[in-house]
Amino acid sequence: MRLIERLKSNKMTLIVSLPQNTLELALAAVNGGADAIKVHTNVFHRASGNRFPRLIEQVDILEEIVRKVNIPVGIVPGGDESCIEKEEIKILKDIGFDFISMFVHHMPLYIYKSGFTIMSTITRDYTIDEIKTLNYLNVDVIEADMLPDDKKDIIYLADLMRYRKIIEYVNKPVVVPTQRVILPEEVEDLYNIGVRGFMIGAIVTGNSPNQLERVTSEYRKAIDRL
Repeated sequence: MRLIERLKSNKMTLIVSLPQNTLELALAAVNGGADAIKVHTNVFHRASGNRFPRLIEQVDILEEIVRKVNIPVGIVPGGDESCIEKEEIKILKDIGFDFISMFVHHMPLYIYKSGFTIMSTITRDYTIDEIKTLNYLNVDVIEADMLPDDKKDIIYLADLMRYRKIIEYVNKPVVVPTQRVILPEEVEDLYNIGVRGFMIGAIVTGNSPNQLERVTSEYRKAIDRL
């Protein structure tokens, strides 16, 4: 089942953003109960502190990850420094990626029109009127990246208000990432305001396979209790 189908049918879909592109971490996410995973290329990932190299340098490991996990795998194809070239979209399709995830202000139109499921990532820099225009664009999922990354901070009621306002005005599934510490028992609060996907990343998972599997399992149990 593809990511978009899971987001539409599950009460809450659990996505794991891998802190590094390794098979060990990918399998740890699967074993912990992830519904989907996300990998990266051409980008410096602030939350993990890792720099992900160009796509061409990672083809072998990315092929192995997609081949050996039984859940949808998405990719961030670039960021503010660089992005895959238009000709490299065929490589992503040949590898078998299910979705592309990217900030809207970094997304070239050849990615937008690539035919992949598109997870469009927005920030608090966008007004609600700008965010509402996503209803009329060919994107499938909205990632609400509304907070500064901070592994020492928590979320507050004001943050739930921000997420809820987005959900009220868009007709696409909304995914909330762990830019700050969101506890397993707080997943219910996200569910209650209409969040359809929850993405855990380095801020809560750490960087080791054992820790990532344990943490993923904790969130899996919280989601299954909904």
